[in-house]
Amino acid sequence: MAPVGEIWKVGQMPIRRKSNNISPIAAALALIFTAGTATAQTRAAPPPPAVERMGLDSVFGANMVLQRDHPVRLWGRGKPGERVALSLGTAHAEVTAGVDGRWAGVLPARPAGGPLVLRASAPSFDDYYPNVLVGDVWLCSGQSNMEFRRSKANDLDLDFATDDGLRLLDIGRRQDAAPSPHLMTLGGWSISATANAANFSAICHRFGQRLRAALDVPIGLISASWGGTRIAAFIDAPTLDARGLSTDDPDPASRQNSGRLFNAMIAPLGAVTLRGVLWYQGESDTHRPAGYRSKLAALAASWRKAFSQPLPFVVVQLPTFDPTPLDPSGNWAAVREAQRRFVADDGNAGLVVQIDQGSATELHPPEKALVAERSAAVALAVIYRRKAIKIGPILSRARRTGNVIALRFEVAERLIARKGDAVEGFEVCGESCVKAASRIVGRNRVQRMSARSHASDDSASAS
Repeated sequence: MAPVGEIWKVGQMPIRRKSNNISPIAAALALIFTAGTATAQTRAAPPPPAVERMGLDSVFGANMVLQRDHPVRLWGRGKPGERVALSLGTAHAEVTAGVDGRWAGVLPARPAGGPLVLRASAPSFDDYYPNVLVGDVWLCSGQSNMEFRRSKANDLDLDFATDDGLRLLDIGRRQDAAPSPHLMTLGGWSISATANAANFSAICHRFGQRLRAALDVPIGLISASWGGTRIAAFIDAPTLDARGLSTDDPDPASRQNSGRLFNAMIAPLGAVTLRGVLWYQGESDTHRPAGYRSKLAALAASWRKAFSQPLPFVVVQLPTFDPTPLDPSGNWAAVREAQRRFVADDGNAGLVVQIDQGSATELHPPEKALVAERSAAVALAVIYRRKAIKIGPILSRARRTGNVIALRFEVAERLIARKGDAVEGFEVCGESCVKAASRIVGRNRVQRMSARSHASDDSASAS
């Protein structure tokens, strides 16, 4: 169910219910205090320990969510050769640590439910983790607009009901030259509440709330983002090298270099089973858009290999932005097209279109609710195969006849403009771009007006 005090419908902005007894001054002070608290919290990960801890890997803990309907993979470290007893609820297994002290085991798949106790014990440790749920686990990753905190979003309530079925794991910012065994989090797994969600990714959290409302199963969210970072940093270096895509900076310690964030923030997640990935990144690659499509494909291949599963990806397409003259807006269009083509070619991905969102001058638009809701709608329609979910028109064909260009879209019902049949925002681009006056023709076509029809405002003939 949706959290108390909120009403939601896919594609609509949230209805915010606030008490009339709170004065505007008190509300403003509360907003300033909450935002200040969020700003003060560092996103940097603590330094890794000198040695790995004995027991379960740090991705496991009380209040976590394990992926439903998949074997439960557990791993950790102990003393060489010692026996390790594993249990989740009534399921049990026993494994032996190797000569390096590492051990791994598998427990049977479970349907959604809980709470359960996860336990791993040996002579050298005894890990006892209560309140573990089984549901769907999503990894949210990208750069600053994914990292953008809920407390800073101006279209999301600051106060909402605690949801015991929504659990959060925030991974701290860290980079490494080689894959690290240490997963450094900002406090471990927690139950979604106002206090901890304030510093969590706004889009990821709202996305999780929507999945909870639609699926009625526990949802675990893992957030691993770092603002201002290019896509290559999230891809393991061997994959980039094999595909000829490595583009490292002169500084060997730069976090922008191939694999630096993958090594420290993705690889340490190990073999944890996920339901899917929500990916929102690309702004830092608009300065060099060539090859982004190939790098996005490399990212998917890299992560699918790392997690040993055919991960579905929900890709958030870049919104509108026009930073001319520093970064020509056509570069943003090139990255958007690369994102679209990746999804079209992949077969296990969905695209979240938000070209109607954003701002011409604001790199970090503070409105995050709608993109999160669209992301959930795409996940439900494409990944969960919910046929009743509408995700908006998808371009299926473009055709030119003389001076008339017609675009055909796949739509659930019909295309609708804000007013009449005229639509804005289309451009025809060669070496430069010009605005293309267009209109809806029939049920599912957008057609550029010819010079004559534009002048007379008559309907252009269908192509």
